[in-house]
Amino acid sequence: MSTNVDTTELGARAAIEDALLRYCRGIDRLHVPSLESAFHPGAILEGYGSAEATTIEVFVPRVLESLRTRFVATQHRMSNTTIEVDGDRALAETYVLAYHVMEHEGGRTLVTFNGRYVDTFECRDGDWRIARRQLRVDWTDISPMGDPMQGAYVPSGRDGTPDPVFD
Repeated sequence: MSTNVDTTELGARAAIEDALLRYCRGIDRLHVPSLESAFHPGAILEGYGSAEATTIEVFVPRVLESLRTRFVATQHRMSNTTIEVDGDRALAETYVLAYHVMEHEGGRTLVTFNGRYVDTFECRDGDWRIARRQLRVDWTDISPMGDPMQGAYVPSGRDGTPDPVFD
């Protein structure tokens, strides 16, 4: 692996990292434009709870409805991203730690998973986006949560609620 990086590759890496961040913003804020902007039209996703791959156009409404009805909050945190650029294609492996909060009659439950996004990126018309994503879940945990923080604080934004990013 070479450590010599030219400016074209640096630009590609920055655009790829930005697409990954737009995905996290979109999935956590239930924000369709942010989520869709991370993927090329027709992008294929694998490993999201179904044995069959799906397209981004099918995935977005299905996953957002699932998140909206099952969880009161989510947070996807990325780390350890390795990007290998090869012309107008790139392979990115990104570690993800995702938290999902459920509220129910007995209290709150935290559903956590740690895994990896293995993404094939393509640059089309100067735009780096995901063309194919494979989700690999390495471990999960489901734990009861304590009581929520009391007092005055700023609540997190969700779809349909005020959020300074989208105001």
